[in-house]
Amino acid sequence: MRRVLFWAAGANARKFAGCLKEDVEICAFVDNDALRWGEQFCGSVIIPASDIHKCQYDYLVITTPEYKDILDQLRETGIERKKIITPFAPDRDERTGWREVFHVGELLYYVSELRLSNLSYTLENAPYEISAGIENGHLRKPIIQSVDETLKKLQEGYSMSRYGDGELNMILGRNFSTFQCPDTELITRLKEILRSSLPKHLVCLPDIYGDFVNKNEEHISWFRRHLAEGGRKYDYRLFDMDKEYYNTFITRPYKDYIDKSEAKERFLSLRRLWQDRDITIIEGEKTRFGVGNNLISNASSCERILGPAVNAFEKYKELLAQAVQTDKNRLILIALGQTATVLAYDLARQGFQAWDIGHLDIEYEWFLRGIDKKIPIEGKYVNEAPMGRYVPEQISDETYNSEIITRIF
Repeated sequence: MRRVLFWAAGANARKFAGCLKEDVEICAFVDNDALRWGEQFCGSVIIPASDIHKCQYDYLVITTPEYKDILDQLRETGIERKKIITPFAPDRDERTGWREVFHVGELLYYVSELRLSNLSYTLENAPYEISAGIENGHLRKPIIQSVDETLKKLQEGYSMSRYGDGELNMILGRNFSTFQCPDTELITRLKEILRSSLPKHLVCLPDIYGDFVNKNEEHISWFRRHLAEGGRKYDYRLFDMDKEYYNTFITRPYKDYIDKSEAKERFLSLRRLWQDRDITIIEGEKTRFGVGNNLISNASSCERILGPAVNAFEKYKELLAQAVQTDKNRLILIALGQTATVLAYDLARQGFQAWDIGHLDIEYEWFLRGIDKKIPIEGKYVNEAPMGRYVPEQISDETYNSEIITRIF
């Protein structure tokens, strides 16, 4: 009997498992998500990459199209290349071992089906991308101002609530969030704020409904998938198509761009917004916004309210009650996933200047390192990166610990 390891415990792995020959056994699934280690998936346990050497196996199957980074990681652990199967590799010479463990026709059918789906997403969105590049393009899309226009509004004292695919998918019942379970009240509030017209408050949308100028392939592929199969139509039903929205990507100035030459000035412009101001950060207990870098070092003072790292909306009433005790002269920065969208709005209603600041600190960390992929940052919760949610409960940074005024878990 042949024994295989599968890398990544997801939808592709389920499909691939169904293509295995009858005398092949899955001994374990390898995944970088530390929160899943020890779980059962398709009848086998999920393990970290560091435990591969403990397994007796003939082949390791990479089940994701993004296999190149995983190959690099496996090389570092000493895995022989001839024992690795990469179904998404374009080179036929890399198909060693396929026929030993898979019904190859079924496997190729599934891989081809997935590639055709990705092509269909591209073709479905193509008219909108082309139309956006033509002056007075004829296809209707939401009115979303540029990142620069959004920055100007923040300089004028506006508050900001942001929507990304996480918020929109939650409203639409397509929730893939790793840090917030669907919540009926949260969904209701997210819908309400999308069509709100609160003075001195910006509602920001991802600028994905036209073209993808200067965006990298990972970004394009991700959002084409979001818009496909009716996603664009569902989003449009949520929006006020006559409302002037602002740009969610103001907090994403680096990672997703092909030409990153403007990233430094973007970060400097954002830092100027809190120059010599007193700031209050409301964040997840392991977010640690600005810790270990100089992103907020120019603020006059900083205090922190810590909430749950996951499912923060369960503590929403307590978080809001604590937040409204803040001096209204302070700028409030919120990094709490979907909860931040609602909290920034409710604080703006009560006369505070509050910004849903999202992933800005993590983007800054990647910028400082000059890297072009999502990597974990030591001591900080990074839900988008492999191993990024495996974070120590406490850190020894004295300044950070002295800034914490309350913990709401």
